[in-house]
Amino acid sequence: MNIIPAVLAPEFKDIKNWNDNAMHSIKDLKGKVVLLDFWTYTCIFCLRTIPTIKKIKEKYADKGLVVFGIHSAEYEFAKNIANIGRALKEFGVDEDVTGYDNNNKTWEAYGNSYWPKHILIDRDGFVRYEHPGYGTFDDFEEALTDLLDLPFSDPELLQDKKDGKSELDNDLTQNDKEQQNNKEQNEVTKIYGMHFDGMAPEICVGYSRIRRFGNNQKAKINEYNVFTEPQTVMDNTVYLRGKWRWDKEGIVASFDNKEIHPAIIFKYNMASNVNVIVGSTDDKPAIADMKLDGKYLTDKQIGYHGKKDSRSSFFEITWPHMMNIVKTPSPEIHTLEILPKTDNFYFYTFVFG
Repeated sequence: MNIIPAVLAPEFKDIKNWNDNAMHSIKDLKGKVVLLDFWTYTCIFCLRTIPTIKKIKEKYADKGLVVFGIHSAEYEFAKNIANIGRALKEFGVDEDVTGYDNNNKTWEAYGNSYWPKHILIDRDGFVRYEHPGYGTFDDFEEALTDLLDLPFSDPELLQDKKDGKSELDNDLTQNDKEQQNNKEQNEVTKIYGMHFDGMAPEICVGYSRIRRFGNNQKAKINEYNVFTEPQTVMDNTVYLRGKWRWDKEGIVASFDNKEIHPAIIFKYNMASNVNVIVGSTDDKPAIADMKLDGKYLTDKQIGYHGKKDSRSSFFEITWPHMMNIVKTPSPEIHTLEILPKTDNFYFYTFVFG
């Protein structure tokens, strides 16, 4: 892995809170090799990288490495300190300290445009390595050993190689990297699933980011609109039924129209796991029923966060985050309906695995 030419690391900008209640600066970290982990708790690839960051910290913390998480929010609710704190516990994030970059000023200072991004800073305070997107342990190890002045040939510092092929191969596909990073199943992949080639794409439904919206009628942004879905729906496309307000980040249902119950319809092709980023418009739990191909889910289809009773299959939202609502043994094609039962239900994004 090549070390890039030295560039002075920008100072942390506009980070007013850290999870250890102290204040930190780049200049105070001189003498240490620093791994900056830019992430957000709503990003599936960030969550899937948690085991890698843990492994790096465990192996190199006593050799001069410190790991600083920079939580740069993707959604407004992810700027809430209580939500971030809960996410740190829920997902088992084990970094030396996490800064709340709520206005993304530090994220921007380092030239980021997506999540996650990992940056290594040398002992003199210079950026020496950048890794955008999902990464495996081997994507970092050569750069780490160089910056920590450790012999990369030391057997104790090398991950075992198999079949004579270096796992530092830059030509690994996204799917290869997922498989490699999750040889030991961890809680994140058990819940949300892994990336695989050909799965349904992530779909955001807020008007600022939506790419696949199937309803024929025109909709006014930041206002309530009544939608009717067509008889035939296209794969991997969002359709709405009933009355919804279309916001910048997501949609919220209304029950004013008594004739049409609000619903989100999505025919996915294909996935084993259906995950949704959802929340509520207040501090009360929000509830939504769910159906696959017109029927309530069976016990074998219910996701990690899903529930089932004698009436229906449903999920209950107690804080805004990503929830796994459908889980099947293998990738399948289904039409999913999400039917809000409370008027505080807020929907942001579909994510698959």
